[in-house]
Amino acid sequence: MHINELLFLQVAVLGVIATVGMMFTYALPAPSLKRNHKSSTGLFARLFLFFLWLSYGFSNLLYVETTLFYGLGQNLCATLAAYMVYLTVLKRFGRPLPTPHRLFILVHLVTLETLTVLVHNAGDNFFLCQMLFLISTLIPIFAAALKMRQLMDQRSVGDKVLFCILSGAVAVLVLGGPLYMFVISVTSQYKSFITFGLAVIAMIIFMLGFVISFMHSLVIRLRKQIYRDPLTACKNRNYFYDVAPALVKRAESQDLQVCMLVCDIDHFKQINDKHGHLAGDKALNHFSQLLRSQLCGDDVLIRMGGEEFLILLIGYDIDKAAHWANALCRYVAAHPLNYKAHDIQLTASFGLLAMPPKADLFEIIGEADQALYQAKNQGRNQVVMFQSDTTQTLAACPLLSSNAAPASGQHVELAGVPASLQEK
Repeated sequence: MHINELLFLQVAVLGVIATVGMMFTYALPAPSLKRNHKSSTGLFARLFLFFLWLSYGFSNLLYVETTLFYGLGQNLCATLAAYMVYLTVLKRFGRPLPTPHRLFILVHLVTLETLTVLVHNAGDNFFLCQMLFLISTLIPIFAAALKMRQLMDQRSVGDKVLFCILSGAVAVLVLGGPLYMFVISVTSQYKSFITFGLAVIAMIIFMLGFVISFMHSLVIRLRKQIYRDPLTACKNRNYFYDVAPALVKRAESQDLQVCMLVCDIDHFKQINDKHGHLAGDKALNHFSQLLRSQLCGDDVLIRMGGEEFLILLIGYDIDKAAHWANALCRYVAAHPLNYKAHDIQLTASFGLLAMPPKADLFEIIGEADQALYQAKNQGRNQVVMFQSDTTQTLAACPLLSSNAAPASGQHVELAGVPASLQEK
């Protein structure tokens, strides 16, 4: 087969591979909840494949004695393909391309083409043209690797795979590029085969890396949704059964005491009956926000179902937990729900216990529920602490006037509890 026919066949085959890859990008899952991130990420991935294919096509012009177009086309398209990788990484994490970076890319491309023309006019230009190619493609790939390292989720295996691929590409350009271009001496036919193979490998590896990263992001997002209550954004019952036991075990391994506080909105059914189910949903959301605003450190808020919530207090002894629970009871009573220009008074009953070492979380919750039921039976709006075979009422929480309640957006000041509390 004549060399020109062989080169044309390779370009055609690589074009088919690039087209299949472009079609596959339409099926990639969205890396974020915003649809425009998905569309722009897929667009830049497709442009990467397209420019890489064009770059290979221009590289073959070297073998048909059109060196100027070879240099201009290969350098421009290869650099654009590398920048598409950088843009794909940015859009992968929903980041825009800053204006200074856009100007840098434009200046880079114009400078690259100008230098290519100057090198060609200087005569013996192959070495310098190849060096321009290596440096120009290395800059955006190196920038993509740095940006990936900055933005990647350390828990994501997919992000780590993509970062390793980008780092490997940088190493190949720095170490393997000069070796391939200037040291290995083969015929033009074999060199075109090698270049074709490298282009195919680059397409497959980069697309595989992005697919793995996207798929793992989808898995992480689905996992978060599994453990998230859609109404209140708290952890849900699945989290209690699947994750909370390991959380408690880890706390015990660090010699941290864990207390369990279960709570229930008082007379919640009356809110639904009197004001409607929408008001009930608003009440649940308002109540969860009040609880969440007073959490600190590693405390975890879980909606167990209906109007019942559970809080795991990590690093609390029973005295500190009791003081905190009483303050929380007062805080809830002091902040009614404003619904349709009316204040709906909310109070809650609380059952508290200190978890014994190595206690079964699923069994011990029954004892916390006993304390909660006791609080309900004794008039609600109070905290009852479970202690062995007895329950102890800590205090009823009177309805505080608005001027006595903690100001909205502030935290209850507790002895030994940091003032800056982390939202959960």
